[in-house]
Amino acid sequence: MAFQIVNESTLSAIVQNVASMVAFPVPSDPAGDPDPTVQQFVQAANMAGIELLTMYDWQELIKNYQIPITATFNGQKEKAFPLPEDFFDWIDQTNWNATTQFPSLGPVSAQMWQQLLIRTTLPTLSFYWQVRDNMIYVLAPPNSPQTMNVFYMSQAWVQDQDDPDLFKNRITKNGDKCLLDATLITLYTRVKWLEMKGLDSAAAMRDFQVAYENRKGAFKGAPVLSMAKDFRFPYISPLVNTPDTGYGS
Repeated sequence: MAFQIVNESTLSAIVQNVASMVAFPVPSDPAGDPDPTVQQFVQAANMAGIELLTMYDWQELIKNYQIPITATFNGQKEKAFPLPEDFFDWIDQTNWNATTQFPSLGPVSAQMWQQLLIRTTLPTLSFYWQVRDNMIYVLAPPNSPQTMNVFYMSQAWVQDQDDPDLFKNRITKNGDKCLLDATLITLYTRVKWLEMKGLDSAAAMRDFQVAYENRKGAFKGAPVLSMAKDFRFPYISPLVNTPDTGYGS
């Protein structure tokens, strides 16, 4: 059977492509079709999107977030700030104090946080932070405003068909667009549908894994390593080797 993937990531395109791949009659209205099998295609597309979200830091979903950090009162030991509404996870090693140009230190474990809280003198060289209660807590917020700058992964992997400014975490309308790669979401939807039906998904999973590794490699290259000393930075980095309170304090 001849088959060609249409490089579109709307719900209609995903379901219609998968239906063709598994030799099922192609539905014209996947979102409104009452056929249980068609609705399983829709459910499989959502399962695939949610699981893809956890597999990699997809560049389409990476966003920048800036938080103005300032104490409510002098001597405040910790302060909570809201997370982005669409927050899913942090991008490692991207959290910085944009004012002092030092990296922020975190997420700090509960044990370390408690140890820091009971100290008479709190570290102020950079932000110490942790996440709890769906808030980001900053230790010893400064009296003068400073800015935390960080990249995070959004869980909003779907763009609404009717409102291009509305992003959500489920695909429900025929024209809703998946922001993830069209080939990956299609191939993985096939895997999830076959699993739901109790059918052999091994070959479909192999197809997906090949496409996944290729796409992941295309999105993110390896860093270039220099074998020579970089004249701009000393071997002992002041960012990680300087005491919290500075030298000689």
